[in-house]
Amino acid sequence: MSKRILILTPNPDHPSHHGRWPYVLDGYREALAGIGAEIFDQPWSEPVTGDYDLIVPLVAWGYHNAPDDFRAAMTRLAGRRVFNPPEIVSWNVDKRYLRDLADAGVRIIPTVFVDQVTDEAVARARLDFGQQALVLKPVVSAGAKNTLIWEGDSLAAFTDGAPDVEDRKAMPPEGAAMIQPFMPAIRSEGEWSLLYFAGEFSHAVLKTPKSGDFRSQPDYDANLRVLDAPAAARVLADAAIDFIGRDRLLYARIDMVRASDDGFCLMEMELIEPDLYLTYDPEAAMRFKDAFETALHVCGCSGHDHTDGHHDH
Repeated sequence: MSKRILILTPNPDHPSHHGRWPYVLDGYREALAGIGAEIFDQPWSEPVTGDYDLIVPLVAWGYHNAPDDFRAAMTRLAGRRVFNPPEIVSWNVDKRYLRDLADAGVRIIPTVFVDQVTDEAVARARLDFGQQALVLKPVVSAGAKNTLIWEGDSLAAFTDGAPDVEDRKAMPPEGAAMIQPFMPAIRSEGEWSLLYFAGEFSHAVLKTPKSGDFRSQPDYDANLRVLDAPAAARVLADAAIDFIGRDRLLYARIDMVRASDDGFCLMEMELIEPDLYLTYDPEAAMRFKDAFETALHVCGCSGHDHTDGHHDH
């Protein structure tokens, strides 16, 4: 009897995510062709009632629109073979996980976490970081929504001119947020993404924003190319992977930027539904498939979990 794989997809109640995800799902189906398993899909928001040998939230786009519901959905999957494991996925929802990595010695961009972005919080951050240009970002977000470089003085004067929904997406965060110094290398070099499958390094992608922008996503016309990962980038990514445990991760994307001392600072650790850039490396899809074959037969859900107790913020 063939194995059964379930890939979780967006909540249909979030129409903004109806566009590209079916093509992304088709890409994963193509990469997994010949694996000897049937591949099913259903929205993450619906109860999982069938029997599956492996469940993955790879296309669970839009979870950031209902983070509590998403965590509850992950909790209900406890005891099933899920990769990445539900407790790790839930921990990864809120970017305050970066504090756990920093406490473990993983170098991150200097970050101040606040309950609300205010002019006072911005002023304190500028004193701490010694620079005017800051990045404001929600602790729960995706796709650069409500993420911006801030060099102004009055947040209220800026937000008052945002009459419609699309404009609001470019506004500062409205709730819990993170404040970071803007890293100039984002514009001059770009953002490095290192991809890991089954805990092993696969490939690295350098994402350089288009001229005048700072967002490195393909949606914003960034230039993406596969390059050899700098040695220091590999060291940082390996440290992040080891913090979780290599046998606990089916897939991971470690995003980072070069610092002024030529080292690297971790930006995000994407463990839920990252773009894995399989089409940019001819051998990446094969490594991805091999990782799934391993996960179908080995449940790497044992061992100490550094994320326990850290995802209830």
